[in-house]
Amino acid sequence: MIMGAVDGFNPCAMWILIFLITMLFNMKDRRKMWILGLTFITTSGLIYLLFMMSWLNLATFLTKIPYIRLLISIFSVIFGMINIYGYLNALDKDVGCDITNQKQRNKIMERIKKIITEKKFILSLLGIIILAVSVNILELLCSLGLPVIFTQVLAINNLTTFQYAIYIFIYILFFLIDDILIFFIAMKTLNIKGISNKYTKYSHLIGGIIMLILGLLMALKPEWLMFNF
Repeated sequence: MIMGAVDGFNPCAMWILIFLITMLFNMKDRRKMWILGLTFITTSGLIYLLFMMSWLNLATFLTKIPYIRLLISIFSVIFGMINIYGYLNALDKDVGCDITNQKQRNKIMERIKKIITEKKFILSLLGIIILAVSVNILELLCSLGLPVIFTQVLAINNLTTFQYAIYIFIYILFFLIDDILIFFIAMKTLNIKGISNKYTKYSHLIGGIIMLILGLLMALKPEWLMFNF
């Protein structure tokens, strides 16, 4: 739950969701507003689910190779240290998405405007789905470490398919919970407020600490990560 929630506070996706909701306010049809917004969030969850299931299948195979597990633990430690350094370096700065520049953000905003103003609703719906797919690719680039180390911890436990599914479902539910809350509150109040940058900074710090600890445990004490069902 903690890892999913921390992963969800992602500046690369948050500003897109907030801008999308702002554009939805211009629509007169409330039903279409709900459908488009929920389609964006649902598609985001499904794309993340596909990625995590694919990585889990790969991790289940790779975890049998000790050197690969060691490489992933080193990767986790490095990503953790980078996140912690990023937090310390941005104490007095605004946090934004490092993956996209202003020109790319302007293009995304223009795409959203075209999607919302499209007269044919089916085309708007398809546009929202495509947007959600592209946004989640950005989000994965922005926070690759957490889902990778999470699935790796699951893989070393040799769980059943059902247990794997439950853990990933919980991760994705809490990954989406900030988006869901922001969207539902905005739709009910017709007012949108973003999450303060300081929460994004803290999520980087917490995520960095988690990856650092899990990376060290995976390399030195992997038995401590066993669930012991």
